[in-house]
Amino acid sequence: MHYHTQHSPFGAFASFTIGLPGQRGGFGQSLSGPAGQNVYAGFRAVAAGGAPAPWKLLPFFERPQTAAVAAFTGENTAASSHEPQAIDLATVTRHLGWATDTWTHGPFSLRILSPFDHIAHPDTMDRDTARLTLAPVVHAELAYDNTQGSAAIELLFGIGRTEHPLRPLEDVSSDLSGFALGQSYGFAARPADIAGRIQGLDLFNPPARDHRGLHLLSHEAGVVFLVPAGTRRSFPVALGFYQSGIVTTGLPTCYYYTKFFADLEDVLLHGLARHSHYAALAEKRDAELAASPLDEHQRWLIAQATHSYLGSSQLMQHKRRALWIVNEGEYRMINTFDLTVDHLFFELAWWPWAVGNTLDLFVRRYRYTDKIQRPGGTPVVRGGVSFTHDMGVMNQFTPPGRSSYECDHLHGCFSHMTMEQLINWICCATTYVEKTGDAAWLQARQKLLLACADSLRRRDDPRETKRTGLLKWDSHRCGADGGEITTYDSLDISLGQARNNLYIAVKAFAAWTLLERAFAGLGLAGAADAARASADLAASAVAAQFDADTGLFPAVFEAGNRSRILPAVEGLVFPLFLGYAGELRSRYPELFSKLSRHMANALQPGVCLDAESGAWKISSTSSNTWFSKIALAQHVVRRLFPETLNDAARAADAVHAKMQQSEPLGRYAMVDQVHSATGVSIGSRYYPRIVTACLWLEP
Repeated sequence: MHYHTQHSPFGAFASFTIGLPGQRGGFGQSLSGPAGQNVYAGFRAVAAGGAPAPWKLLPFFERPQTAAVAAFTGENTAASSHEPQAIDLATVTRHLGWATDTWTHGPFSLRILSPFDHIAHPDTMDRDTARLTLAPVVHAELAYDNTQGSAAIELLFGIGRTEHPLRPLEDVSSDLSGFALGQSYGFAARPADIAGRIQGLDLFNPPARDHRGLHLLSHEAGVVFLVPAGTRRSFPVALGFYQSGIVTTGLPTCYYYTKFFADLEDVLLHGLARHSHYAALAEKRDAELAASPLDEHQRWLIAQATHSYLGSSQLMQHKRRALWIVNEGEYRMINTFDLTVDHLFFELAWWPWAVGNTLDLFVRRYRYTDKIQRPGGTPVVRGGVSFTHDMGVMNQFTPPGRSSYECDHLHGCFSHMTMEQLINWICCATTYVEKTGDAAWLQARQKLLLACADSLRRRDDPRETKRTGLLKWDSHRCGADGGEITTYDSLDISLGQARNNLYIAVKAFAAWTLLERAFAGLGLAGAADAARASADLAASAVAAQFDADTGLFPAVFEAGNRSRILPAVEGLVFPLFLGYAGELRSRYPELFSKLSRHMANALQPGVCLDAESGAWKISSTSSNTWFSKIALAQHVVRRLFPETLNDAARAADAVHAKMQQSEPLGRYAMVDQVHSATGVSIGSRYYPRIVTACLWLEP
């Protein structure tokens, strides 16, 4: 199993990435992939009265071709002959838990901890709680069992090939031993634990040392611990991040943690002081996942996905108030709405306020009212309210009502997603209220919810008598020669086109059932009845498209389309999550029966099971498949349509996990877009969306 994993604090948009042999990682802030540092973690024996043995290090570094001193001397000096020995990973066991990552080689172990917990709204936290909860720090532990040894053992933790020279932390704080790159990131141990520090142009054969045995021109540094013969020792190391000042444009925001931490040293001191708390919390999360009824492959997928989600999380403050962001992995778009709707389930379990926070920002700044058109651009009539695809990219908030992604005059990728984002706001808002019980939040947005219902109807047809239950009018924002798309933007027409799309139709059906419940809760009986009538119309319209000869739905209800898709059932995740899917099955038996037949026939080799690899794929006519959407479809099928699962479909989690644990996917932590047959990465690397797999933990 060869793969990188992101180890990230909550809300810091930062990661310490490690795990792929022969590849660099280390500290990264706001990056689109792993950083480019060597990570040094290992041990060596210290012979009494003699020279120490070579370092034996986990293979998370690249050997230099020439010595670093050559940049100063001009000599083409060969790399040091004192280079460390890379430990053969065949002799190492690795276990990735929900909040820990552990490598064990005989008596030596390295453990990285990235704990998470239930988090209350940050604006309500007292200072002590905020420091404990929001600290931008993760944790390492080096341990060695030398109880049977006859010689002392030294342990090393360090990094190399950083962007700039490293500074010794002792120059600022006598309570820290370690190194940092400016104020951006660093690692530290307790001075009492330290047996030595090393820093040099060539770490393992330094050509020059200053009065302290260091060299401040160095991009390589580490701390050394001692384990005497006959003892077992474990040493904590804090891995901290810090970014001060205004970070974003458009909306000027800074990191929320800067309210409570003065600088990087403050973060590292806190991490070391509270290490035992964080270790216990990480172990608690691990135990919870281990106790689930899921198999080892499913547990691994959830663990890896959660790590990558946290790596994209960013908690900011705007006018001293919390502002929540999840960045879109390697693309780093801000709060991409078609990711928000899939992160919803995890966030409602752990920090539900984040959902309301994001929805409110969409309402305040990224809501708009459009006109709509039929294909070809005519007629152009009033449309309704909707929301942008995203809020910007890489710390740049876009102007109000506009995204970084959506462009005009297109039919495929980068076109507008108006109807999809309208449905997403409805689904997120109503699910948020039902799960949190925040009726006051919905009451304050009653007019908007009514406007959303009107907008959704008009995208079927602006004339009531012409409505069929399917969405078929595009936003005029696309231009006369363009057409709306869905979140499945890089796929073929089976999922790319929004108009008359099976996936959108079932999701809209689910949205109508959510609106019915929301309006009833608001005491709007007429609006609830109208929403139910729209749900009835949508259910009938979808059911009528079923092909009895093949036992399948077409993916698009146009032009004789014959593609088959798994997201036919995606919209049902909301009633399932809220506990009323059984009621809908009773109300709409024909639709549910046909969806069951569809999924049974789609989950066959050569259709939506890849005939070569055995992986699930979301469309029969595309090998570009997305693990996040597979996870969602798996959850719906396992809970609502278990009768459709054959042995091959049940066995696919092992295939999915193996793909993510191997090159080339393993280079980028969690990857969403994958070629279903070969496991080659297509896109969406370093990605948060696969956290939808946490639905599998639902009771």
